[in-house]
Amino acid sequence: MSTLPLPPDLLARLLDYDEDDEQSSETHFDRMEEVFAALDSTANRLGLAQAFWAEPEEPVRALGFDLLAVQAHRFDWHVQPLIEAADALPLDGTGRAGLRLRRAAANALACIVDDPRVLGPLLRFAADQDPVVRWQVARGIPVDVDPLPQQAVDVLTTLIRDEDSDVRDWAAFALAVRENDTPELRDALARLLFDADEDTAAEAAYALARRKDPRVLPVLERALKQPSVGKLYFEAAAALGDPALLPALRELKDGGFGDVDLDRAIEACGG
Repeated sequence: MSTLPLPPDLLARLLDYDEDDEQSSETHFDRMEEVFAALDSTANRLGLAQAFWAEPEEPVRALGFDLLAVQAHRFDWHVQPLIEAADALPLDGTGRAGLRLRRAAANALACIVDDPRVLGPLLRFAADQDPVVRWQVARGIPVDVDPLPQQAVDVLTTLIRDEDSDVRDWAAFALAVRENDTPELRDALARLLFDADEDTAAEAAYALARRKDPRVLPVLERALKQPSVGKLYFEAAAALGDPALLPALRELKDGGFGDVDLDRAIEACGG
């Protein structure tokens, strides 16, 4: 029998949402924010999360992760209990209810962007069958972990080959901004230079430019001749700093393309 300290009608509203529908999901987290704000202490907030986790029904247990996800990275009182709850979670849950629970746990961990303690627990979810869970792993790598440990590099190198473009994009970004640099990593990134997803290809170009890999030069020369070139290619050009890119960069500038990143790229390439 449930001992949750919530009115049954409120619990029903919290459970009534579709995580695949953006508006429904936003409404759900707005409600979780309201519940979080109504509790008057961290002890009560953590107590409610633990009460959710103690319930047998997986959708109710997911609410414990959702409650702490709205806390995000503002304070760290919730990080260790959240990690312990996520580590205790089986990764083989079946059906829609099990999927909701895994998504909630991965999302709550991914929301803590500034605490390296969540890295290991988050990587547990990297092989999930659901692309949303894998995306949470890719986008949730803590920003202060640099360079990444080899386990994280191995996971992200796998995720940049993911069938889902959002997973590939965020995994490439996570690798691009780190200091890790090996021939194997560069080769893996180079295979993304002509990815069908434009954002993923641009992230790979930036990653290789930061590492001064010459394979990116012809890619940048072609990309900078496109009228619709994205600004990430300007950042890549600035990172590479090769004078060979000046003609294409100046042509964009002379054609009226105004962008501060374009100006930085011209300067970095010697213009």
